[in-house]
Amino acid sequence: MTTTADESPNTTTNTTTNTTTTSSTTKELPRSNKEYGKQSYWEERFKTEEEYEWLVSYQDIKSQIQPYVHISNKILLVGCGNSSFSADLYDDGYTNITSLDYSKNVIDAMREKNCDARPDMKWICMDMTNMDGLDDQSFDVVIDKAAMDALISNEGNVWDPDQYVIDSCRKMCQHISRILVDGGYHLHISFSQIHFRKKYLLGQHNSPSLSQSGGVSDQADDEVEELIEQHFSEDGTEYCHEFGWDLKVDTLGTGGMFDHFLYAMKKRI
Repeated sequence: MTTTADESPNTTTNTTTNTTTTSSTTKELPRSNKEYGKQSYWEERFKTEEEYEWLVSYQDIKSQIQPYVHISNKILLVGCGNSSFSADLYDDGYTNITSLDYSKNVIDAMREKNCDARPDMKWICMDMTNMDGLDDQSFDVVIDKAAMDALISNEGNVWDPDQYVIDSCRKMCQHISRILVDGGYHLHISFSQIHFRKKYLLGQHNSPSLSQSGGVSDQADDEVEELIEQHFSEDGTEYCHEFGWDLKVDTLGTGGMFDHFLYAMKKRI
């Protein structure tokens, strides 16, 4: 059975196809949301779990992501896990697709699972916060479906997130921006509320230069304000100077009790 689930930090509601499951599946959840941010948790989980669909399926949001993805695009899916999302994209004609995850167990399993039916699919074992192994401007579209959500499970106070989480999300965005072609799209699918997620996607938490030097915790308030002032509205979007992209947000119609969001970022030419 394929599961489309809301197993995600800050929620314990799981839904399966035509079925709503409650306490019978909660025993499978980690004891703490912080486990979602640990590579060891995923390696262990992927030893036995065959497939799990986070938040929404490809069919759920196909019509909303199609305007951003051309059939000939070179696509990267980060934090792919054992979701069928990339396989569904492939079967719909988007065959130039690479799936990336830092769990060796899941990459090996997914490569074997798809090698015959989808021979052109590519699988890479790599940390999405350190994609030095990928060339600059090598992808037209980068998709994240709930991958950053796992990083943010360790943020603690949403109003004052843990510095390690801020830095990890910043590194992820820096790498995605670097590997995107000019005019390319980063499509980010999440349950996270807009006010909080935009701070990560627009680099609004701390100065990047100080973050890289390890001194972000001591930066002056005026330096934070100077960075945030570089973000401005333009035709209904917000611009991030650090990552070089414009951001717009759409609500995804999932039919569930919680909204999900599509954050679409276009890298400026």
